[in-house]
Amino acid sequence: MLSVLDKYFQNSNTKTVLKFLLAASFLKLIYIAFIPITPQEAYYWYYSKNPDFSYFDHPPMTAYSIWLGTNIFGDNSFGVKFLAVVWSFLTQFLLYITAKRFFMTFQSESESEKKSFLSLLIYNLTIFGHLYSVTIVPDTPLLFFWLLVIYSVQEYLLTNKNRFWILAGLSLGLGMLSKYSMVIITVAIFIMFIISKVRRKELLNPFIYLAVIVSVIVFTPVLYWNFRHEWASFLFQTVERAEKTKAFTFKYFFQLIVSQFFMLTPFVFVLIAITLKKWFGKIKNNFNAGIYFLSAAVTIILFTYVSFKSLVKMNWLLPGYLGAIILSADVVFASKIRLKKTLVIISVGLIIIGYSVMIFPNIPLGEGNTWSGWKDAAGKIYQIQNKLGGKEKVFVFGNSYKSAAMTKFYLPDKQNTYAENIFGQRALQFDYWSNPNELKGKNALYVFDNRKEYKAKLGLVEKYFDKVEPIKKFEYKFFGITTRIINCYLCVNYHGTEE
Repeated sequence: MLSVLDKYFQNSNTKTVLKFLLAASFLKLIYIAFIPITPQEAYYWYYSKNPDFSYFDHPPMTAYSIWLGTNIFGDNSFGVKFLAVVWSFLTQFLLYITAKRFFMTFQSESESEKKSFLSLLIYNLTIFGHLYSVTIVPDTPLLFFWLLVIYSVQEYLLTNKNRFWILAGLSLGLGMLSKYSMVIITVAIFIMFIISKVRRKELLNPFIYLAVIVSVIVFTPVLYWNFRHEWASFLFQTVERAEKTKAFTFKYFFQLIVSQFFMLTPFVFVLIAITLKKWFGKIKNNFNAGIYFLSAAVTIILFTYVSFKSLVKMNWLLPGYLGAIILSADVVFASKIRLKKTLVIISVGLIIIGYSVMIFPNIPLGEGNTWSGWKDAAGKIYQIQNKLGGKEKVFVFGNSYKSAAMTKFYLPDKQNTYAENIFGQRALQFDYWSNPNELKGKNALYVFDNRKEYKAKLGLVEKYFDKVEPIKKFEYKFFGITTRIINCYLCVNYHGTEE
């Protein structure tokens, strides 16, 4: 395998890169047919079962992607994850094309081809490069559209053709339909135009502002949804998150560092740090490199600052690394690091370990294992429900949007499930899908697992029913090690949430 990759590197061109990516994608398509979905994917799959202009906690692109995949292949793991493989293929090919165009401005064609392929290898050395090629979440399409904005601006700078500003605006709008953090790339590009004496005057180009208009038009579905729902999504992602910030602390900062070591792997983490240091003084002389640099720097600085006040999730920084990965290929190539002794061996090792995790049932990863047991438990919960009179008399709810979504996905009839809104708590998008008071008088099955992220809150649940009692506990083990416990409680006579 190493010799094959080395051959690709030595003879890299667009045709061989396409063969490489198509072969990798084919293997991933086989892989996703045999692995379970994650709770986040189940939640976004639930989105897709309720098509809308947007949703409470995220824009709709992920839901649209899952809707397309499941309408072609059905409501199974393959259908849910199919577009993840497609988005990843597009992202990686675009990474190669973008890098190639960049390097050809100051390198020979042969060196440009090798550095561009090297960018792909470094990308595939990261955990996130693989994770988001088989997992469909908002970050999966976000990575593609983030890079497409960079590519579009770069093409304008190389050709001076204004149509690439329109493509940039379209890409920005589609990226915003994927995740709100897409807006960060516009800040990086604007800063680069401001600090460049040569390019600063181009801010007067009306096509730039036409691109902004195009992006807003594309983003209209999200604006419309928020207008209809009192701007709930925007308030949740801005004001409410700001209200949850705490006093200055290093706790979340250290968690951020550890999470980025994991998502990048220590090798790429250090490589990107070295790359940003080496390119810091060069960006004024290379505008495209400046956009790569600033897209990383602005993202890293912003979320590092946030980490001193609040938790920063490990995926929030990921798009910013794309430009840095392209620049890092130049650093690696210049330092003459041998591929098969460093990058390729480590990359293959990470692929084997990473892809093995979800193949083995109930693998003990502590809180990291979020998927084990749900398929089996949901089937047995369905049997219990039928013995108690079926879904007309007994509904199913969970202690979080994750447990509720996983249960729904694996229930044989895919019936609606409910979340914390049943016991008067906020349940994100679940709050917009159902009115708990319509279930008054019914019995219920309360489902929750033993992960620490969400508490059972049995004392609170009891206030909404005449009686709450355990009915079944499902325990899942890996060679004697308990991996997951899923509890099922019978709740009698739901009172509703009206006072």
